[in-house]
Amino acid sequence: MLMKLGAITLQNAVCLAAAPWDLAGEGYEQLGAIFTKTVTMEPRAGLPGDEGILQVADQTLLNRTDLRTEGAELLVQEHLPRLRRFGVPVFVSVTALGVPGFRKIARYLQREVGEQLAGLEVYITVPPGGSGADVTARFVREATEAVRNELRAEAAVIVKLPPWPDHIRGLALGAQEGGATALAATNTLKVLHLPADRAAAPLVGGLSGEALRPLAQRCVWELANDEQLTLPIFGTGGIFTLRDVQDYLRVGAQAVQVASGEWLSPGLSARLAAEVAHAALPTN
Repeated sequence: MLMKLGAITLQNAVCLAAAPWDLAGEGYEQLGAIFTKTVTMEPRAGLPGDEGILQVADQTLLNRTDLRTEGAELLVQEHLPRLRRFGVPVFVSVTALGVPGFRKIARYLQREVGEQLAGLEVYITVPPGGSGADVTARFVREATEAVRNELRAEAAVIVKLPPWPDHIRGLALGAQEGGATALAATNTLKVLHLPADRAAAPLVGGLSGEALRPLAQRCVWELANDEQLTLPIFGTGGIFTLRDVQDYLRVGAQAVQVASGEWLSPGLSARLAAEVAHAALPTN
């Protein structure tokens, strides 16, 4: 069964997340949707993707904490038209330090390109210098509500949650109460990487890819089996094969987002979308 997001029905269960700004190639028109890299209202200085993302194991990436983040204005002026040319729904992933920040960026994007967007993805993460205790169900509800209230009624609001199996259900209920259209499980896991050079400083950041997959699938399963939650779910984390897509659907997702796989193997999401279009998929 294809995922419905308000007035939108995705044509395919495979979506591209953290889409490269210069996305090029064939087959992307078969995707269910394209999600942008996460942007902030103002750009944040840091390392570009090629330097800020490090392969630390087979099909596993470290996304460094000091990774550069583009601002909303550059997204509107340069990046969005390139991603929209494939003719599939485009969602902008946004994050902010607090509820007023989420409100501000949602208001700006609605004003500048609201009719061009399928909606926004609210990326919930621990703020710099903060802790997991700062990410509460109340915060998720208020951030979701702030974004929902700034967008046109037809726009979808997808809330991407941290990979915390013991707490994700409460956070998801906050998103649902705030007016979310769907959930995404999950974003990256905070980790530390020790370089081979013993004199080099440890690297900190977010883990993505294959090593994250079992944890993300557990989070999807937790959400799908909560009787109070009625929102559809995107599974995201370590999707490289048709079997990975099928496994996420098996544990309760209705669609998936491919990010690390596309970074490691450009065009993977388009190839998976083509495979999915001709495969028998689990239903839930």
